[in-house]
This record gives sequence, C-alpha cells and structure tokens, in this order.
Amino acid sequence: MSAFVKVPADKYAEYTAFAQAVPFGRVYPLSMTEGRQSGDIFTDGRAVLFWHYCGFAYISGEADDAFIDEVKKLMQNGERRLVLFADEKTAGYFGEGFDISRRLFFEYPEDKPAPALPPLPEGFDMRLMFGDIISHIEGRITPAFSWEDPANFISQGVGFCVTHSGKPCAWSFSAAVGGDETDIGVETDENFRRQGLSHAAAAMMTACVLEHGRKPVWACHEGNKASAGLAEKLGFVKTAECFTVHI
Repeated sequence: MSAFVKVPADKYAEYTAFAQAVPFGRVYPLSMTEGRQSGDIFTDGRAVLFWHYCGFAYISGEADDAFIDEVKKLMQNGERRLVLFADEKTAGYFGEGFDISRRLFFEYPEDKPAPALPPLPEGFDMRLMFGDIISHIEGRITPAFSWEDPANFISQGVGFCVTHSGKPCAWSFSAAVGGDETDIGVETDENFRRQGLSHAAAAMMTACVLEHGRKPVWACHEGNKASAGLAEKLGFVKTAECFTVHI
C-alpha cells in the first residue's frame, strides 16, 4: 500500500487527467491543476483527493478503505473546512458523526442564447467587480469564498455587482474557472432581497461567460430552493446530483 502524501504545488498539472475524471463539479479540481486557484492535492498513487481552497473536495481514481480513512482524518482534524462531493458508494463509507446531504448541478445549454438582462429598479446600477467593490462585499458567497487572493480573482475571474448609492446589494461572479467551464456564484444582501437583483447580476454573469466561449455551470445544496429556482429561471438545466459529506 502506497503512502497518502501531499502533492507539491508545482506538480499539480500532472493530475489533470484525474481532475477531468471527476464526475461532478470538475471545474474546481481543474481550476487547481491549471494553476488558476489554490488548494491541496493528496494521493496514494491510485486515488487522488482534490481539496479546493473553498473547502470543496473531490476524489478521483481507485480509492480504497485506507484512502477514505485518510480523508476522514482531514475532516476530523478541523484545520479548515472539507466538504466531500461523493457518489453513493463513497458516501456509504461515512456514518455516525458525519453530515450527509445532496448537491444539485446545472449547466447552461450550448444551443441556448444568453439570458436577457432584466431591468434594474430605479436607483440601482450594474458594475463590473474591481478591487474597490470587492473590498466592500460582505456575505457568504463572495470572491473571497473561493479565491485566496483578490488580485488573482481579478486576473483570472470576473464578476458583476448591483449597487445602490455605491453599496453592493447583489453580486454574481466566477466562483471557479477550470477546463471549459465557469462555475457561477451569486448572493444578495439580505436587506435588498426580492427585488430581482440577483437575477440581473447572474444574467449578466452568464452572458459574460458565454461571450468568452466558456460553459456556464451552477450548483447548490438541495435545500436551496431559491438558488435552484434562479438557475432554472435563467435557463440552466439540472444535469446531475451527488452526496456531500462533512463534519
């Protein structure tokens, strides 16, 4: 049995084939092997664990019980968040003490035109994300969630923000960029919800991804009806689902 070891960052590109073989959410592993976003990679020679900066983790290859045990240890260590995206078989290795739920995945159809941008309410403006705006965005799903360095996000990603009197109210951005896909993140400040602002920001973001020749993808927890509903309203189609495992 080979040892479970951490891969040096300068070797990440050697694991691109493993990243491409991830059945759901491969945009995150590929963002690491392509050097766009950060995270950790572990392997025992037969299986690979991709652990993205945001905490999302994926297993590719032939993982045995010993490999899964090492993943459990990383979760239980608690140094940073680890949410494993898993198929039914892999999720079955985790029992008492682990939270297991489902995640939904959506893609924008290749033959579908970009979604129309709905009009913004009076007093609101759409702005491209730059450093001055990013520094004022406060929430759970923000560029800081998946990009370790704001400068890296600005050079490798893109985002749009709806503002009111200069205050960020809703935003949509590239949460991950890898392969030919861009995963879209979206959030609205709780004080500005139910005004269609996230719809406008996400429509602008989706159109931008398409304009740059990439495939827009979207994912959310099964219980996030608002996110799933917005994805479908924009024209995304559900293509897959998986289990998520975390402490």
